[in-house]
Amino acid sequence: MFKKSLVIVEGLIASGKSTLTRELGAALGENTLVLMEPDEKDNANPYLARYYEDPKRWAFVMQCHLLTARYRQNLHAQWHVMQGHGHAVLDRSLPGDTSFARLQHKMGLMTDDEFQSYQNLYHAMMANVLHPSICLRVLVHPETSLKRLKSRMQKETGRQCETAVSLEYLRDLDQEIDHMTGVLRQMGIPVLDIPWDDNRDTATVRKSAVDGLAARIQNLVAPDPFLEIHRRIA
Repeated sequence: MFKKSLVIVEGLIASGKSTLTRELGAALGENTLVLMEPDEKDNANPYLARYYEDPKRWAFVMQCHLLTARYRQNLHAQWHVMQGHGHAVLDRSLPGDTSFARLQHKMGLMTDDEFQSYQNLYHAMMANVLHPSICLRVLVHPETSLKRLKSRMQKETGRQCETAVSLEYLRDLDQEIDHMTGVLRQMGIPVLDIPWDDNRDTATVRKSAVDGLAARIQNLVAPDPFLEIHRRIA
């Protein structure tokens, strides 16, 4: 049985997910692997600005790029855990990416054929990926997310493209994340809902919650050593 956990953190844009991921990684110990969501920094997501300018042109391309990046991250994380080096915490995951892809399709930004190709690529990748030990769902109302998003854009000039994100989009995305985490629950993956609407502007304010999460993960026990390694659905 693995003594370390592979943790995925999911939530709305600007929910505080990335900050929680970093601080949780630190709380879990120095050997914890923390992998952040690909964004415009260091050209990790070269399509983001272009997507906001012309969503229909770039939606499928960007989702395939992100899916590939998350696949590499997931493989890195699972080998880190399997070798017993330490815990691994992922800022969004392969399953989390499907929330965006489903919404792109529903909005008409991905054609039926493109969405089918995305699904085929996803399933091919998942054949080589272990399911996470636990999913942390950062719960934030879409209105709170939009407020934090606007504040973030004022502080980070590289985020100006996110002005295109609307409250309606965040509400729809929240529903897709609900669907995705519901599927994870059906698969037997523990999903822990983390209310994160309150003002948590400083690490000091967040520390108690983060330490509590770290303690729960440290004490996480797999239901069965074989199921933990080989959980799959047809």
